[in-house]
Amino acid sequence: MLGIATATAAPSMAATTVYGSAQLKYTVNATAAVSIAVNYDPVTGSIKNAVAGSILASAAGNCSAAVAEGVNATLTYGGMTPPGAGYTGCYYQNAISVGVQSNDASGVKIMEYLDVAPAGTAVCVFPLGAANTLNALPTASGAAGNPGAYTGAACPTVNAVGGQLLSALGAVTGGTGFGAAGAPAGVTTNVTANPTSTVYTAGGYQLYSGTTGLSGIAFKYVGQDVQMNINGTATSGAATSVITFAVIPQ
Repeated sequence: MLGIATATAAPSMAATTVYGSAQLKYTVNATAAVSIAVNYDPVTGSIKNAVAGSILASAAGNCSAAVAEGVNATLTYGGMTPPGAGYTGCYYQNAISVGVQSNDASGVKIMEYLDVAPAGTAVCVFPLGAANTLNALPTASGAAGNPGAYTGAACPTVNAVGGQLLSALGAVTGGTGFGAAGAPAGVTTNVTANPTSTVYTAGGYQLYSGTTGLSGIAFKYVGQDVQMNINGTATSGAATSVITFAVIPQ
């Protein structure tokens, strides 16, 4: 009995665990990049620079066939014949893929607009896929036949997609070409280190807004068809317009 009591009373030699800590304070900067591909392949997201696109005419014979665009971020409509009344619409399928990469927790918005809209012209864009959604790949066009043209008051609805009229916000600023600096790995896009653009002020068409689908690592996309429309007041001869996509913090 005496031996048992002695063993029970022996003191413990183990130390109690204690802690210390140091605080790390930092801020992750918001980043954003944009990637542009014209005449894109919905399966890969890459430009089809060696393959002619598809242009659907509102009236047979009034729009030239598409051409192989190369890598210059250009949509070539070629010759367009205005009708006696109303507009001729030349509808370019899978015209522009817009890719965005951003880690901005507040989200971004993508604004789309023209530099100038000469008299007798109207540009309608048709965002493909679910509204206000960025996807792993740009959605394919479902248009077919002879889509209606701009009416003078509104863009047509084609394959259940409502066309959006682009407004003109002013002259372009200097640049080295067209496209965007973003170049996603494994995807061939129209890359220009310093693209020509129009500085955003206000107005334009809001193609996307929010955080849904954004990734700070992978580009996410929205595809669109683009319809060029002219009427009899459009002056004959070669002409150009520039579409700018501005990725703006919320």
